[in-house]
Amino acid sequence: MKDLMILNDAHLKKTLAKMHPYDIAAKMKDASSDAQMRLIRLMALNKTVAVFSELPSAVSRHYFSLLPEAQKKQFLEAFEMDDLKTFITSFEDDYQVYLLSLLAPSKQVTLKVLMSYDQEKIATIMSTNFVTIKANTTIKDTTAHIINSSKYNDFVDDIFVIDENDALIGSVTLKDLISARADDSLDSITYTINNYLTLNDSLNEGYKKFENYAKNVLPVLDGNRHIIGIVTADDVLDIMVSEHEEDIHKMTGVGDYNESSNAFKRSFQRMPWLVISVLLNLVIAALLSVFEKTLVEVIALIMFQPMILGMAGNIGTQSIAVTILKLNQDELTGKHDEKKHIGKELSIGLLNSVAVGLGGFLISFAILSFINMGSHSPLLLALTIGVSLMGGMFVSAAAGVFIPIILEKMKVDPAIASGPIISTLNDLFALLIYFGIATLIFLL
Repeated sequence: MKDLMILNDAHLKKTLAKMHPYDIAAKMKDASSDAQMRLIRLMALNKTVAVFSELPSAVSRHYFSLLPEAQKKQFLEAFEMDDLKTFITSFEDDYQVYLLSLLAPSKQVTLKVLMSYDQEKIATIMSTNFVTIKANTTIKDTTAHIINSSKYNDFVDDIFVIDENDALIGSVTLKDLISARADDSLDSITYTINNYLTLNDSLNEGYKKFENYAKNVLPVLDGNRHIIGIVTADDVLDIMVSEHEEDIHKMTGVGDYNESSNAFKRSFQRMPWLVISVLLNLVIAALLSVFEKTLVEVIALIMFQPMILGMAGNIGTQSIAVTILKLNQDELTGKHDEKKHIGKELSIGLLNSVAVGLGGFLISFAILSFINMGSHSPLLLALTIGVSLMGGMFVSAAAGVFIPIILEKMKVDPAIASGPIISTLNDLFALLIYFGIATLIFLL
């Protein structure tokens, strides 16, 4: 940041104009308030909007609130419609009403419609900044229309061709339009669109269509094939990254992570999950006190305890990850899908548990045959370890399948099932099975 601040205003303005918005935002994050305001003052409006999109929402909201009302209006008008919706909805409800009042009436109507869509639908991230052209238009007139009528924020990589009833026919790429000759027909460079989005498509259904068709943009159509909006691959990628990061934060129990938060705030966010984990471990300690006599009599059990806990945790994590992925992709929407998934995962868990249990039995028997661990039979000790591995892993695999599904039905985000709590529960299941089997074999 220092290398920018030493420049005079004229030189700094030219430098900012050539920099990528992400690079400017990266420098602004740790700069002083005076330095940040200087950058905002010297940047062109469109560049400032792009930079604000890269900043943490708390930072962008703060500096936007410092602008006079006239600049606020200009600022909001410079946003693409989908980005504008995201920016406005990041504020409190009362302030959203104020911001909407700063927009032109037609834009207010459009934005209110976008804000009304279900957050789980692909329509929630669509933009209305697209260009259409009538099917009978000439190449020359189409080019003139793009040059004279398209706005700065309009998506012009694809121009959508519509008929006399405004129904979608196909699209023309800007590259083909530039390359076409004046006497070429628009129909000759128009691609038929058979793959599109609808207002009822979920976010995950939208992701799959982009993945399957490898398109940069897909139109959103109503029942009459009228274009309501467009969704770009960039918008889809942003949402996917955001949701992935959110799930990772939940799964690791770190709460609502924000890079701008200080160490104390981050510590406070993570602490509840750790405290709950500690309490559950105290419960485990109290329950295991029941097996004190078993531990004293069969000291060799301690040697293999890490393996029992580790393998139960590993298979449980695998089952949880697959189940949460299926839930997030809306692949478990009916009872048939749920039963099929549960049956498949339990079968996989059983096969892996039996295989690992048998392997654990053979390996532990070989080790105990050469190491003197007391008067107990190596065969019985190995049998205890093998059966415990099998039982602990299968129970953990089953928990990894059922817990996320149960949480989903309870309207609780299932991503928390992979955090510290479920890890501790897996330990509890595995240890109870391990020491319970050992007690049955050696003390009863």
